[in-house]
Amino acid sequence: MNIWLSYVNYPITTAVYFERALRRQYRVTTIGPRFPHELIDRWQLQNMKLALTDHDIPTDFTPDMGAVLASIPAGEQPDLYLWIESVGGHYPTNLEALPCPRACYLIDSHLDNISWHLEWAQRFDCVFIAQREYLPRFRQVHPNVHWLPLACDPGIHAKLDLPKCHDVGFVGSLVLNPRRQQLLQSLEEKVQLHYERCFWDEMARVFSASRIVFNNAVNHDLNMRVFEVMATGTLLLTDRARQSGLEELFRDGEELALYRCDAEVEDVVRFYLNNPELRELVAARGREVVLKAHTYDHRVADLVAVAQGSKPTTCSAGELRERSTGGLGTLFGTAVTPRIDFSGQSRSFVIPVLDYSPASEFNITTLLKDLENIPGDVLVVFNDEAVAAELKGHPRITRAAVMTENIGVARAWNVGIEMAATPFVFILNADLHVEREAVEVMEQGLRTLERAACVGPQGSFVNLRLTRDYLYFGQGEFDAPVEVDAVSGFLFAVKREHFGPAGLRFEDAYTPCYFEEWDLGLQIRRAGLKSYVVPTSAYTHHWSGSIAARREIACMGRSETPQEILGRNRLLFLAKWREIGRGEGTDLLLESGIGHYGRQLILKLLQSGRGTEAEQAILNLAAAAPYRADLQGMAGFVLGHLGRAVEALPYLKQTVRLDGSFDVEGLVNGLVVELEEMRS
Repeated sequence: MNIWLSYVNYPITTAVYFERALRRQYRVTTIGPRFPHELIDRWQLQNMKLALTDHDIPTDFTPDMGAVLASIPAGEQPDLYLWIESVGGHYPTNLEALPCPRACYLIDSHLDNISWHLEWAQRFDCVFIAQREYLPRFRQVHPNVHWLPLACDPGIHAKLDLPKCHDVGFVGSLVLNPRRQQLLQSLEEKVQLHYERCFWDEMARVFSASRIVFNNAVNHDLNMRVFEVMATGTLLLTDRARQSGLEELFRDGEELALYRCDAEVEDVVRFYLNNPELRELVAARGREVVLKAHTYDHRVADLVAVAQGSKPTTCSAGELRERSTGGLGTLFGTAVTPRIDFSGQSRSFVIPVLDYSPASEFNITTLLKDLENIPGDVLVVFNDEAVAAELKGHPRITRAAVMTENIGVARAWNVGIEMAATPFVFILNADLHVEREAVEVMEQGLRTLERAACVGPQGSFVNLRLTRDYLYFGQGEFDAPVEVDAVSGFLFAVKREHFGPAGLRFEDAYTPCYFEEWDLGLQIRRAGLKSYVVPTSAYTHHWSGSIAARREIACMGRSETPQEILGRNRLLFLAKWREIGRGEGTDLLLESGIGHYGRQLILKLLQSGRGTEAEQAILNLAAAAPYRADLQGMAGFVLGHLGRAVEALPYLKQTVRLDGSFDVEGLVNGLVVELEEMRS
């Protein structure tokens, strides 16, 4: 099969990758003009460092294809003619003279080219486009149009064994792209950024030497960088490029990293720089996925099959996803699954004890003294035999379990739950001072708050994707119960009835510590239950934060630093909840109650005439979670309600930028109706 490949010949255009792939499978004759030398400076291609050569059949920019055919031997005629968009002005004429199917590949429909693309496409028998968003418009004017995304060339976009010298790398154009310039400038002020305008092997070197490579779509395009970066085994950080197919081909946090708005870029970069093991896992899987379904060899096979009529259309995003992940399994290995086995029946206090809390003024002995004045069973899980021996027979301890070694926090909590025979179980750190009032306030919350499964005096709304708090409720910082995403683990209470087979369980995979509370919060939400913080100051707990500097943690025959444990458990947490979400067709890590909280708060404040407080509250929330479309929309509503339409507009625009499908009008109308109902 002889394929005539028509494009403007310069070595860094997309068509070159197609040519390389086509030549591996077919006889190829290239045809077209050479790249105009004067464009090298205009397009900032001085670093191209690759020779400009002639095609097999050199032509001008508008060759008459009938004349070209007449000039070649009869045996050289094409079986397929493929025109690929490269440089403007290359428009062959008299295409009807070609004695074979005519196909074209249009790449830059997103760059104000759509009008001439639609006109030019009608000259071909079969049309392929790189930007899926424009398929409906093309199909209005042509019956045979197919999506063919860009790809990578593993021979060029290779993983190189280089030290990671750059925090963030970027290769691309900044010409006429002020948003991209601003994002890179902002990043450069915070991290070590390397920018080069380079190509081929040099581009692969920059990618391979970077911990993260930044990409920024233009008008939501699915561009070459996505595939090229992933092929080098470096983590790609890119925006969502809505309607492009990106989020159907690849998963955030599994094969690449997404930023959902410009304000999130630095946070996502910091997250992956601070979590190198996770970063490299995601990058490695990204490379595997790309190489299985997104090379130019794959694209050529699809294109030729459709152009020849042996296949009705190109692969869909779903088919590409299935092909690219087939046989790979999950990112983190076998998903963690909860296991529960307990029985039970008044109030219990579960206290894991490892030592005498040397970094605190409070310890197990002072806590037992506090509990002399508070009714309830005291269940101590000793993670150290020596401490257990010293406290043996203590009159305030109802039951005790003694471990021969440290079994960690979650396992100790589970042991305590299994020893409990009361409807309410309180979990207490040993380095805590607690008064009866705090216990009674928490228990009352469990009894009376809607679907309460867990209650504590401190907790937060959480950005689970980046494992950080949106908003934390500390001691004395709130005056009414608040439904939160997670309750802090130093002091909280649960209903024992929710723990059991197929119910809640503290995830012992996090042994020895960290992430248990967030995991429980997600379990509770998934079960249709709720977590609350309740206002009380009748306790004292000092967040030492010094455990990392103070010691390693020995647990079950293994000794690790807190940083090592944090890193490992972060991977486990993300793995578990991504896998559960996948099975349920949702992304549990994107969920948070902060939007509902913000809505109720501003309505309450506006209804009582406290507009200034409502404004300050919602602006603080919008700043804490700049990538939440609902909060940005609420900020716009409050400012508009207060007669500040000009200030409201940027928030409403940001809402749409964050989520093009977000119903801003519905949000505003709903808030107006709710506010009127509250006032009536």
